Amino acid sequence: MGDWLLEHHAGVQSSLLIAIVACVLLWETWLPRRAFAVPLGRRWFNQLALWTMGSLVVRLAIPVVSFSLAVWAQREGWGLLNIVALPPSLALLLGVLAIDLGLYTQHRLWHAVPFLWRFHQIHHSDLDVDCGTAIRHHPVETLITQTLELAVIAAVGVPPLAVVVGVSLTGIASLFNHGNVALPPACERVLRWLIVTPDMHRVHHSADFAESNRNFANILPLWDHVFRTYQREPMLGQTQMLLGLAEARATRDFSLSELLALPFRPRSAATYADIRLEPVRADAQSAAAAKPQ
Repeated sequence: MGDWLLEHHAGVQSSLLIAIVACVLLWETWLPRRAFAVPLGRRWFNQLALWTMGSLVVRLAIPVVSFSLAVWAQREGWGLLNIVALPPSLALLLGVLAIDLGLYTQHRLWHAVPFLWRFHQIHHSDLDVDCGTAIRHHPVETLITQTLELAVIAAVGVPPLAVVVGVSLTGIASLFNHGNVALPPACERVLRWLIVTPDMHRVHHSADFAESNRNFANILPLWDHVFRTYQREPMLGQTQMLLGLAEARATRDFSLSELLALPFRPRSAATYADIRLEPVRADAQSAAAAKPQ
């Protein structure tokens, strides 16, 4: 099975992503979690345009893809997992965990470093959150993200099979947890201990900075629990929570040219005053849990 995945990894990854996009889109259409605030056509034009430009920038600027780098690192004996002899199954597990932890760490940096936030704010400027938000990234952010992912793969020595599995799960999880969908309450309570659910991640897209600095994980909620960045529910509840950026809500803020130019606009130091992380108060968590969903 492993050899077959390595041989057909590109086709498998593409097919899985197309399938999950189709499933989540249908789910959002029939049973949306929240009413959409912005016409879908305009939003999806921006999402697809940003994704296309980011893909082109990465292709032109980085001469190697994740899988090829993993194959090369394994052949040359680079990276921790290529130095230490481990059973293949354990190396696979550790490799996938390393990719997910790397993304969590990287996500924290996008919020904590003002220069990086300039680009990441485009992702958060979406007034709705659906599976299209998962591909809404400034091309510069896409380039930096891919560079850091390659650095993790090289430093850890992530095996090629773990790269295939980890990158596939990363894409699937991102499309799923950005979905404008809801799970049955009992299923939600159980599942969010295992994977990041849409309700869990939607808190991260709150216009309240205190809430948008929570729930950074992509696949495993474990990282938010370990590093104390987990918040169970938004203070106003899932359906009443304001999404997006408090300072960017006018129609002119969402043209493609404005989104591309936004990181380069002069910004006062006060703009970044709330880019910080503080422990979530227990009383706030209790109040949020009591709100109707």
